[in-house]
Amino acid sequence: MTREDKLCPRPREHALPGGDLAVSSHWVWGVRGATTVAAADKPLYRLLLDILADEHVPDLMSAHLASECDDLVDVRQTVVDIDRGVVGADGHGYGMSFCFRVRDAIDEYRDRDPLTLGAVGCSGSKYEDDQPIPAKARYKGAYWTNKRRYGETCADEWRIISAEHAVLDPATPIEHYEKTPSDLRGIPVDSDQRLPSGDDVTTLLDRWALDVHEGLSTWLSNVASGVDPRDVELEVLLGRDYRKPLEDRHVFDALLIPGELSVSFPFQDVAQAQGGMFEQIDWMGDEVDAATEAVTDGGESP
Repeated sequence: MTREDKLCPRPREHALPGGDLAVSSHWVWGVRGATTVAAADKPLYRLLLDILADEHVPDLMSAHLASECDDLVDVRQTVVDIDRGVVGADGHGYGMSFCFRVRDAIDEYRDRDPLTLGAVGCSGSKYEDDQPIPAKARYKGAYWTNKRRYGETCADEWRIISAEHAVLDPATPIEHYEKTPSDLRGIPVDSDQRLPSGDDVTTLLDRWALDVHEGLSTWLSNVASGVDPRDVELEVLLGRDYRKPLEDRHVFDALLIPGELSVSFPFQDVAQAQGGMFEQIDWMGDEVDAATEAVTDGGESP
């Protein structure tokens, strides 16, 4: 065993009733320290052990940080909150050099591509089957076909923004409907809810915008949260009739995740996609072809 190996964290573990874990540090003269990692904290503890496997940090530091913090982002914030040269974690203090090693190891680990999520607008053209069918199969037309291909090929996950259903998983069965945001405008509702902008919900259009915000928030939380939060690039492919009422109510501004979130609107931001439906179809087709070619050539899918 090299000197570097001896400096790496090598705690001993013992499973306890109920799923908790007893973690101890040993040296030549016996036990140096011990703590308990609750069952709920074990995923973060395991993640920290992996990230710090090659770092010169104390044996129990991963256990104390996992007990103190909620996720990896919280760990990173904790180790840089240095007071008089020490960071407190679960009742134990760690010096600056150890904390900087943890910070740098987390930064290196999280220096990876963010998740790409796509939110595409629904289609006015729909198959009129009597029975519910998956949302991705309900819509039809060249415009929709390219949106679907874009979501399936260029995003890690995708959702559909619908005037009837707010935010839809593409696999969710839905019945035929006819509704656009314009149909919701000016129709009053009795509600004590508030929009992300802080304004009262007073119309069906307001309520739809709030439903879209809540649907996107739930999706982002499910995908990007947990003990190992991911950064996210959210691409919103909406025409102006859908985008504007949502933006006016700060739907996208109020989205939050533990990591970093960037929101883009390719239909309005990308020069090739500007001009209308046909330009957007051309741009989506080129993006799908480029992503497909990358995979065919041995690259990784987005």
